[in-house]
Amino acid sequence: MLCFLHRNRYGNTEPAPMATKSSHEAQLKKREKRDGRENLLGFGDETKHRSRNLKEIVSKYRKSKDPSSLAMSAKNKLVQRQEKLDKISNQAEELEGTSEDYASMANELLKKMEKRKWWQI
Repeated sequence: MLCFLHRNRYGNTEPAPMATKSSHEAQLKKREKRDGRENLLGFGDETKHRSRNLKEIVSKYRKSKDPSSLAMSAKNKLVQRQEKLDKISNQAEELEGTSEDYASMANELLKKMEKRKWWQI
């Protein structure tokens, strides 16, 4: 019988632990876990690819050539971008305020610790 040795945390060599499950059982368990995850997250049979005809694809992805609809879609995109920029700006202001508070607390702590002697710490 072939036996592999490995070092434990104390530096001693001992036989390596051998797997007790068969590979078939391990594959079944892995498959059950994957299937359970797919069912839980909703990736079951209903998300399988379905073939679509040319009309469905063209109607969904065709860009309109009407100038008014192009202008409207451009306006909508600008509004969405402005909302994103406003959100980022608000987050940056909040982060700036938080960092200023942190800096002032750090300075107060530094002054407080400077007044103490090394044996009082």
